[in-house]
Order: sequence, then structure tokens, then C-alpha cells
Amino acid sequence: MTLASTTAAAATLPRHRLWGVSRYEVAGQPVYFEISWEDRRRDTAWARAMLADHGLDGTSGLIIVSGMPESAWFDPVETAACELGTPFSIGEIWSFEAFRTAMYASRLPITMIFGMDRTVAEGLGDDLASLVARVPAIGGRPDAMPLLTAAGARPFTVTRLGPALAVECPHRSGAHLDGAEWALAERDGELFLSTVGPRAHQASDAALGLRGTVTAGRCECGRTGQRVTITE
Repeated sequence: MTLASTTAAAATLPRHRLWGVSRYEVAGQPVYFEISWEDRRRDTAWARAMLADHGLDGTSGLIIVSGMPESAWFDPVETAACELGTPFSIGEIWSFEAFRTAMYASRLPITMIFGMDRTVAEGLGDDLASLVARVPAIGGRPDAMPLLTAAGARPFTVTRLGPALAVECPHRSGAHLDGAEWALAERDGELFLSTVGPRAHQASDAALGLRGTVTAGRCECGRTGQRVTITE
């Protein structure tokens, strides 16, 4: 028995149609959603294109700030980094783990931090300004944006929208949503999400509990479709 023979044998086994199950909230209530292998494949392709727009390649270094419960959103980003040949490390989203992000950024040639939240930004304390000075591209969650900007960064937005993920391109004119999979509606500043792709999970006008503005039309990066700016 070898690694090659074991891998080949595993490839012949039937695979469950689902990659995983996760959870988001609508009106304060949990909604469990399924992710198929095809969903994950398409999400990875989309994440790869967004990372490539920010210049990630085999010469880059990446820190992804996320937690295990966020795998549905951030695992495609990790896989996309692997496909681009970009070495990456995980920085957890908890305050007591903020040192991990600082350690990687100070000891490794990191060119991007993706997904920093306010908890980690606050946990970095005085190290935040020096980290921002070292790392060229920082993707922050909406709640971290004021702290990152005050520390001297020009961050791009990374935000969860229910079961979807939106990421701002280098032009920073709103976070792009994968329009082949999802559609947003804005009513009186409240955001609602619907599924438009062939996903395992179908949502219809799901209230996200987020306030923001939606912009449609061509971005300077060439993408069309919706972009979102979270206001609260």
C-alpha cells in the first residue's frame, strides 16, 4: 500500500453530493444551508479571480483571518490561494489569537491580509500600525474599517452576506457579489439576499440584518453586476 495507491482507490469511492453544511441568521434565527461540491468549485473559481485581481500569485504571501465556523465562506479562498501558488497561513478571528496574525506578518513576506475583523484589529493594539505599514493589501470586515483606516491602511472590504461572500476589487468602489450565484435587494437601507444560481441552498429575499447600499453596473475593474457597501 502506497500513498499513490490509496489516493487512487479513494478516487473510486462514491462521494456525497454535499461538501458541507453551515449556518447564517435571518431575523435573529439560524438558517442552516447546504453547500454542494459544485457550489464549492464555483465559489473557488470566483475567489481565485478576486485574489488574482489584487495581485496574488506564487510570489505572494497571504494571511486569511477566519474561524472554523466560517469555512463555508473562507475555505474557497484558501483553495483559491493554493491554485494560485500563494502560500498562506490562518489567523483566527479571536482577540487572544491576534498575536498570530502579527507574528506571521512580521516574520514572513506577507503581501495580503484577507478578512481582518474588528476583534483582531483591536487585539493587535499598538502592533496594528506597524502591521499596516508592512503589508501592502489588507482586506477588512466592515467593522474593522475605521480602525484600519486610522492606522494608515487603505483597506478593501471583505464581508459575509448571509450565505454569500462579497469582496472589493482594487478599485474599492463597493464589494463585488458573485452575480451568477446571488442577488441583493435594498429596501430602506436594509439588505435582502436571494439565490439565482443552481445552488444546493435556495434563499428568497432573506433579511440579512445588515444595512447598506447596492450599486449596479460596470466597475472600473470590468466586472458588471452588483456591488455592496455596508453602512452599519
